[in-house]
Amino acid sequence: MWEHIGMMTGSMTIARRTGPLTAAVNDEIVMLDPEQGAFFGLNPVASRIWELIATPTTIDAICAVLTDEYEVDEPACRRAVSDFLQQLAESRLADVG
Repeated sequence: MWEHIGMMTGSMTIARRTGPLTAAVNDEIVMLDPEQGAFFGLNPVASRIWELIATPTTIDAICAVLTDEYEVDEPACRRAVSDFLQQLAESRLADVG
């Protein structure tokens, strides 16, 4: 079962873990986490977030990029990004601090 890490704030730092094996397929990313024996598929927006967290960054910084690249308002972006990052953290694919 997933572990809930609590409310995410814009200043929290997040970075992806190095364990999952990834491959780009068109504009999406597929990954295998050998530790969990689990496959994951990321849609184009999630794939972009995965690229952005290759180095430690914040939700604020991610939303700044996404609101420039996509037609999304800041509050909706923040909710969606926070939800996705929560899923990554609970799936042990990213570290939040």
